[in-house]
Amino acid sequence: MPYLRRTAALLALLASQAAYADNISLRFNFTEGRTGTAFTATHAEIGTFAVTPDVRKGAEGGQWRVVAKDAAGNILHEVTVNNSQQRHIEAFNRKTGAIDVSQHVKRPEGVFEVSLPFDKNTANVEVLPVIHGNGSSAKAAVAATPLAAYGRAALEQLATTTQAGKMNKAALAPAATATTILNSGSSATKMDYVFVGDGYTAAEMGKWQADAQKVINGFLADPVFAANKASMNIRRVDVASNQSGADEIDKGIYKDTAMDGEFGCFNIDRLLCVNSTKVYNIVGSVLQPDQRDVIIVISNSTRYGGSGGEIATLSMADQSIEIALHEIGHTAFALADEYEYGTCSTTSEPTEVNVSLNGTRAVKWGNLIAANTPVPTQPGVYANGTVGIFQGAQYCAAGKYRPTENSRMRTLGYPWHAVNEGAVRNVFAKYTGPAGVTQTGTLASGGSANAPSASPGYVSAAAGTFTLQLTGPAGTDFDLYLYKYSGSAWVKVAASEGQTSTESISYNGTAGYYYAQVKSYSGSGAYTLTYNFPK
Repeated sequence: MPYLRRTAALLALLASQAAYADNISLRFNFTEGRTGTAFTATHAEIGTFAVTPDVRKGAEGGQWRVVAKDAAGNILHEVTVNNSQQRHIEAFNRKTGAIDVSQHVKRPEGVFEVSLPFDKNTANVEVLPVIHGNGSSAKAAVAATPLAAYGRAALEQLATTTQAGKMNKAALAPAATATTILNSGSSATKMDYVFVGDGYTAAEMGKWQADAQKVINGFLADPVFAANKASMNIRRVDVASNQSGADEIDKGIYKDTAMDGEFGCFNIDRLLCVNSTKVYNIVGSVLQPDQRDVIIVISNSTRYGGSGGEIATLSMADQSIEIALHEIGHTAFALADEYEYGTCSTTSEPTEVNVSLNGTRAVKWGNLIAANTPVPTQPGVYANGTVGIFQGAQYCAAGKYRPTENSRMRTLGYPWHAVNEGAVRNVFAKYTGPAGVTQTGTLASGGSANAPSASPGYVSAAAGTFTLQLTGPAGTDFDLYLYKYSGSAWVKVAASEGQTSTESISYNGTAGYYYAQVKSYSGSGAYTLTYNFPK
């Protein structure tokens, strides 16, 4: 029974490390039933990876809020996720880049992932309804009846089941491998992009790798991504499909691919959809939760198309990367559409930064409008990119305003422009945080060093995410620890004890006094420790 013995050994190892496992990554499936939407937690991982930043707070449309609570019902952490049951479908003209199709559809089922703190204070996790724009406040949302609730014991059992299943990867997903294309630092402090191919057979892996590099080069050529390159990690995931290509429903073509890529979903010929559960299983089999912040599936087809949502898709058609950039504006950066076509609503002020009901200089981007630029601002008069107040945005021809005449969130192929670029920078900052403190030194074999090294030797920190990254010489084994003062003694609250000297910690802690320690398990030499404590 070698499989059972390996599983038992793994679970014993996990149990021994549980004291230092701070966060939990959860995958929820949702289905529409007779009594409403039902949520099922189907996958859980417990570890020291980073939590999901609350990027989508204030994003377009309906939202769900996932909260971690203590035994008294106090909220320890909360993350807004997109209500992907209510999906906005759009398709763009290949020649002009202008919008052709804009409609809202209701999906009967779907899936999303989120990572939350899971230290000893976390008693349960709940999914709550939040609908922005209908007058509901965050406080009211917190008090709402949970759509789903899971106690700590149930989540720990799910994590055990998930880990046991990962021992037999073939049962969950085809064999996959991950390759790092761009490494800018620890995933705890970077926004991680994953490119995975669908419809590439084992014999086409060379083609897939060339296609992936072409798309990645296209992304990095975009000024926004080029400017934030140091805040990103990029990985390529290789997985073979049984057949080459993608389903083309309108042509009666069906292919057996790893992620079920298909053109024509929701009866829109340019819409390219995939099976999200299969995507998460494949990517999750080779990457940790904080290594897959944004997933982009590339289909082995030259047919024009793509889509957004929890997972972005594109084909290898010449203009498809423009679709992907626009959709990532929604998926990753919570930007609104700036075109008029669609179903208009002006009942409340949009929460996105790039659209507004306010047609005066008091608009949310008013500080970027030059004094000599009139408001509202007439199109066709000023150079595109001039920040003003242009009428027509977010599916409304009148009554809603956008900041520039034409941007990527209105028409494919145009620049992002200042307001959207600022939103992108703010999202990257949620992942990277403020600049950390770097301490260098030398360890003797068996020796240790504390950080900060200067008196008093500890830091008064606010509640939030503590991130630490350690590097040391090859052939050595340095470990990394985080301590907090309990009121009577210093207590170890997090640890990273790998077999090399490259270690990292992402810990969600309460306010208090903290210090870090670097310790040599074996070997000696110079180390570099970068740490960032919330203030």
